Amino acid sequence: MKQGGWPSLVLIYLYGVVSGASLTKAIPLQGHIGGLPGATATSFGLFVSLMAVLPALLGTLSGAAIDRIGARPAMILACLIGALVNGLYWVADSSAAFQLIRVFEGMVPLLIYAAAPALMIATSAPQRRSAAMALWSTYTPVGTSLGLLIAAAFASGPHWRYAFLVHGVIFIALAVVGVALPRTAAGGRGPRHSILALLRSQEGIAPLRLATAFGVLILLGLGVSVVFPPYLSRHYAISIGAASGIMAALNIVMILGSTLSGVFLTRGVLPASLFIGLAVVGSIAGCGVFAPWTHMGLTLTFLVIWLICTGAAMAVLASLLPRVAGPEHRASTAGLLSQTGALLTFITPALWLSVLALDQWLALFMIILAGWGISTALLPVQARLAHPAVPR
Repeated sequence: MKQGGWPSLVLIYLYGVVSGASLTKAIPLQGHIGGLPGATATSFGLFVSLMAVLPALLGTLSGAAIDRIGARPAMILACLIGALVNGLYWVADSSAAFQLIRVFEGMVPLLIYAAAPALMIATSAPQRRSAAMALWSTYTPVGTSLGLLIAAAFASGPHWRYAFLVHGVIFIALAVVGVALPRTAAGGRGPRHSILALLRSQEGIAPLRLATAFGVLILLGLGVSVVFPPYLSRHYAISIGAASGIMAALNIVMILGSTLSGVFLTRGVLPASLFIGLAVVGSIAGCGVFAPWTHMGLTLTFLVIWLICTGAAMAVLASLLPRVAGPEHRASTAGLLSQTGALLTFITPALWLSVLALDQWLALFMIILAGWGISTALLPVQARLAHPAVPR
């Protein structure tokens, strides 16, 4: 497999997709996991969020370690851990055991979300880099759909644990084909020194700005995904299951947004200009989703536009990663983005659900407008000058 070719880049991308499925495979299994011995009314919500603990605490440190040991062994190790935790789910017999395994499962995204984009940047040709990062940015919606599909196939029957078996087998397959992943030279610094070097490097504050902008966009995208099903169910008198199905089906259009971003960026459109345009359209669409004076068809139309804009905006931010990360800090910077996203993932459901409970559409408007405004203001526009060799 040629290093830097599309088959190699797609293989790297698949690691992100399969890792992303780890989060959502639990959703269709809520009734089974929530019925385990020792479970309480809040156990399932806690179970879902526990996978973000390790990425939230160790994201940057993990990236710095990967900068030292190399991305390829880290990705293979993550797959072996993924296979192990799915095997443990197969035999676990209590809610407490599931929660403990869930925390350990956080090792998978902790390693892959730092290693995979760093490997993509390191091995892709400069003229292909923007398109490659646009592809990478779609791992969330594709991984979300994969996780839902894996679990939905077994959710309604007594063999629900087969979802973990299937996911574990996929991880084993990726561990085996990991020998085809491209090799990159590993650095010689320890994790602590790598992090300090990142913060003191010529890129300056740009990685922190990008990571914060990324985290705020996660807060917006995940927040709408969390509250839209109950909002739709409440306002249009449909079941929460049907509303969740609509959200899951439409979520895939984020790929269209990411693809369009990749096309624009490879044709020379400046990331800042594209992001500002997306922020304007996304703000209008986001407010339209929750506007009380619309009908269901218009609400869903606004949701599609919102998903396209957020998918495209994530691709723009992903395209900036190679611009703000020097060769020695690629995994560290990717880990910083992952850590920021994981931290905001903790507060997102509580924030949005509490605002939805108030039934104040103006408050939802303000979150949406503030989020897009903050992300735009934090966009590291000056990063274009830091690495002039990277095509715009």
